[in-house]
Amino acid sequence: MQLTLEKRQQLHIANLFTRKVSIASLVTFRVLFGLMMLLSIIRFAAKGWIKTLYIDPVFYFTYQGFDWVQPLGNPGMYWLFATMGLAAIGIILGAFYRFSATLFFLTFTYVELIDKSNYLNHYYFVSLVALLMIFLPAHTYFSIDVLRKPSIKKEKVAAWLRWIIPLQLAFVYFFAGLAKLQTEWLFDALPLKIRLPSRSDLPLIGSLLTQEWLAFAFSWFGAIYDLSIVFFLLYRKTRIWAYVAVVLFHVMTAILFQIGMFPYIMIVSTLVFFPDKYHERVITFLSSLWTKNKKYESFSPMTSTRNNKAILHGWKLKLIMVFFLIQILLPFR
Repeated sequence: MQLTLEKRQQLHIANLFTRKVSIASLVTFRVLFGLMMLLSIIRFAAKGWIKTLYIDPVFYFTYQGFDWVQPLGNPGMYWLFATMGLAAIGIILGAFYRFSATLFFLTFTYVELIDKSNYLNHYYFVSLVALLMIFLPAHTYFSIDVLRKPSIKKEKVAAWLRWIIPLQLAFVYFFAGLAKLQTEWLFDALPLKIRLPSRSDLPLIGSLLTQEWLAFAFSWFGAIYDLSIVFFLLYRKTRIWAYVAVVLFHVMTAILFQIGMFPYIMIVSTLVFFPDKYHERVITFLSSLWTKNKKYESFSPMTSTRNNKAILHGWKLKLIMVFFLIQILLPFR
């Protein structure tokens, strides 16, 4: 029986979501995300910010509806950050992964909600990604969990799982660019007209930062960059140059503005746009660091897919769709 055009289109769309692709990008993202979070926690503790921001103050600016989220005092806050650090290590190693990812999401978000005066945009981003990581099977390859339970090992996943993190990053860039499409940013060069001259003490480029034209150039470039970079990252022929732009852009913002770990988190996270073979080579390299036998197991050829309809209508996919729909309708930043 010949399929109708509409039915063929539906099957094609379903296949785009459910075709099997390598799990490698999820695995490398798991390792790199966990590592960046661990470094962030160590940095936060080393600078003494646990005490100055969450123990010493006598008053906290709580979020509406979250008045019950209060600091845990001393030594409670230190224990909370230590728990968060252990959860980050669990994510890196893929050890008791679901528990570790859930614990990291809860502890990180709890700290974030204590005082809104400490808010940075990337804190919200980290909470969103940590929540997504709970549901992604990023621990089913190259993990302690696989060593404990070989039956969970998985080299291929449905394509929609592979593209969840890139989609979340696309939201970050898109809404950042959208927020810049306003008169103050584009035609008044604010706040860069104020902030750039404040860094005029920097060597080599300091004198340039006092030039008004540079504030306008940075404002327009920032808007164009945020709105277009994802498209260049998706296109194979421009991807490497787009990633060079990502590195240069975020290194520059790290030098000019005090915005914590965000530039480095974005530089590392954007690697998910690279093809699966790149991530497979990274995993092979990482395997060589802890395996005496140099003949590692390579990724096998494509395996048969499960029932497309079952995957496409699974509860996880529906939940993820609602998750991103909320971000579209209520783009909190």
